[in-house]
Amino acid sequence: MALPTVPDLIDLSGKRALVTGGGKGIGAAVATRLAEAGANVTVADLDPAAEMFASSIGADFARCDITDASQLENAVAVAAGGTGLDILVNNAGIFPTTGPVEQVTDEFVHRMLDVNVRAQFSATREASTKMPNGGSIVNLASIAALGGGANISAYSASKGAIVALTRAHANELGPRGIRVNAIAPGIIDTPGVQTQMEPLKAGGLDIDKAIAANPVGLAGQPDHIARGVLFLVSDLAEFVTGHVLVIDGGSTA
Repeated sequence: MALPTVPDLIDLSGKRALVTGGGKGIGAAVATRLAEAGANVTVADLDPAAEMFASSIGADFARCDITDASQLENAVAVAAGGTGLDILVNNAGIFPTTGPVEQVTDEFVHRMLDVNVRAQFSATREASTKMPNGGSIVNLASIAALGGGANISAYSASKGAIVALTRAHANELGPRGIRVNAIAPGIIDTPGVQTQMEPLKAGGLDIDKAIAANPVGLAGQPDHIARGVLFLVSDLAEFVTGHVLVIDGGSTA
């Protein structure tokens, strides 16, 4: 039997995809790449302005707070259309610096886990029911799940949970033809990261230099992560599930 060609392996024509938090940063880059590969993409985002972005790449839009069950169900239904869903990218999340452990409140931890873990779990549950012919789910974890770090304990815990969920769901959903993988980005040059680092400039931090402080000396871009997602959801990764793909310029090497 002839092997499929490379263009065939990355062709997502006819696939239906949902990207949560898809209106900016990594989510927007992912939505763009999936659309370029031929997928019918739905951008789910809290920000109504994301609808304009979705339109610019030929995608559908669903206003969605992923912690709201009805909004999440609606976003999945919009993405699935009348045929079913093929791809879910669990990108939406929050990433504020946690702060010293003695200053972290229970309310803060609850919010972090609700958005970054519970809501992603719910999205996977809802999406998997719309994948009768199998599919691919990609969760956004973080290198903070692998190495920790000072003042980010709640965030690290939330992303560590995503790594565990990825492996558990890969085992559970694999027999149904659903592959589940995760990407662990390093520091990526997004507006959110720039904003988070801004207060440190007063202490002399060169933000751009800090973002590019990795062995390859490149500032990680949202598209670097989007390319990884494209690999994992395409047939290039047909035999890949339960894997955490680290994309960090070698920071954790």
